[in-house]
Parts: sequence; structure tokens; C-alpha cells
Amino acid sequence: MKSTLAILSVLLCLVSWSGCVTSNTGGTGPLVFTAMGCGPYNEAAEVALRRFVATENRVSDSEFMVHLGDIVTGKRLDWGEDQFVKVHELLTSGNSIPTFIVPGDNEWNDQNDPAQSWIWWTNHFLMMDARWDFPSPVARQSGRWENFAFVRNGALVIGINKVGGKIHDPAEWDARLADNAKWISAQFEEHGAKVHSAVILAQATAAGGHTGMLKGFTNAAKAFGQPVLYLHADGHKWYVNEKEWAPNITHVQLDLISSNFPPVQVTLTGDPKEPFRFDRRLDSSVWETKR
Repeated sequence: MKSTLAILSVLLCLVSWSGCVTSNTGGTGPLVFTAMGCGPYNEAAEVALRRFVATENRVSDSEFMVHLGDIVTGKRLDWGEDQFVKVHELLTSGNSIPTFIVPGDNEWNDQNDPAQSWIWWTNHFLMMDARWDFPSPVARQSGRWENFAFVRNGALVIGINKVGGKIHDPAEWDARLADNAKWISAQFEEHGAKVHSAVILAQATAAGGHTGMLKGFTNAAKAFGQPVLYLHADGHKWYVNEKEWAPNITHVQLDLISSNFPPVQVTLTGDPKEPFRFDRRLDSSVWETKR
């Protein structure tokens, strides 16, 4: 029943382009959440992910978790629906922390049948966060429900469908990147005066592949004026690039999911001198990553 009510609330938000993020935003900060991406790619990573989700629920103070796409390895191009079911179960079973997800290329556009893979993705992951009672209203982009946004603790959180990999349909690709840029711009315009910072959540870098989104994103970020974190997976190696695309943008890439690399805890502090903090939980007995 709770899930049904949450989905109905989301549908009501779709009557406007920018959504319903107008109230119940949870204070002024900081905002703490957990991010992961690229995995599980094998059985060992599946075991690690199950352990990480359990540990997150036991010790973490994160308000939500997010998976930044590529739920399967790209070395196989004929994944069946059973793998989508398995990863959904890994992310939801025994998990009381609201969890969001954005699409990845490995499970979608790089597959032999992208259309079928997208059906499976939407069946098992679209609006997955509606399973939980998240304290802040979550808006969805009209016509592109996988793109979401909400304000929490004075921070604006935006999820977009920006994947790497093959351009399976150039017209679809260009339209989706244009929609992403419009969604980001609309959210910045609506909430810019009410938040201390923002984070964009995506599978791939804003500059990867077709770069049609990058200009719109950077122009919107400059007009927004507050610190912006662009957080993504895809490349499998951690890095932090400050002021790469604009003076107020920090660009961060996550490690892939493995026993040595647990989900990263991210803090949007509300402090303009140090707007973002990252705890990679390395060499930790709690996270069993001591090497």
C-alpha cells in the first residue's frame, strides 16, 4: 500500500515540468548519502554488495543510497531478465535506506537488444525509490520518468539518464541529452535561491560520448552559482577534478563495486569553503576492506 501511494504521488508530480519539490525539504544541511556504481560484475562482487548493503543499514547515517548504473559487466551482451531481478533483490532485500538508481549502458544500450533491456530495466528499477517512505517529495521529469530530483537538507539532488557506451540510436541519444540539460536547468532555476549546493547523479561523465549536454549543464551551473557536484561511475577508478568545466563544478568518478571498494559516503556540507566531503571507507575493519 505504501508503495502504491508513493507511486501515485510521483504521478501527480508529473503534471508540471519541474516537479513538486516545494516543501518538506528537511532543513539546511548537511546532506549525507551513499553512492556506488559499476557492479556487481561477478559472484564475488555480488557477495560484497550484499554485505555492503547490510553494513550500510547497520552503521551508516546516510539519508539515502544511489546506484549510478552498470549493474552488470559489459563483457556479456545478452543478459537476461533474471540478472535484473537478482540485482534488484541485492539492492532492496533487508534494506531500510531509500535507494535510487540511474540507468547504465551495460544493461541497456550496449546489449544486443536495447529495446528489450530497457523494458526489463523499467520493470525492475524505474521509481525503485518509491518502495521506501522518503521524507522529501521526489519529482520526475515529464516524459522521462527515470530523471528525478528532490531537495533535502538544503541541497538539490538531480538524477539523470546519461550513459556511456554505444550510441544505439542517434536521434534518441540527442533527445535524451537535451532533456537532461533541460531538467538540470529547470531544477537549478526553481531551487537556486533555496539551496546551498547541488549534486548531479549519472552513470557517465557529462563530457563523454556525444557532448551535447555539457554546454547546457555548465551554463546552467554557472547561472546557479552554488557549488555543484557531478558524480558518476563508468570509469572504475576514483578521481576528483575541481573546476574542470566551471569554477563551481566538482567532477568525481567512483570506483567499481568490489570487496576492496565499498560504496562511498558523500556529504554536501553547506560550507562554501569545503562543500563536498568523501569517505571511501578504505582500510576499514567495519567495511572489511583492510588490505
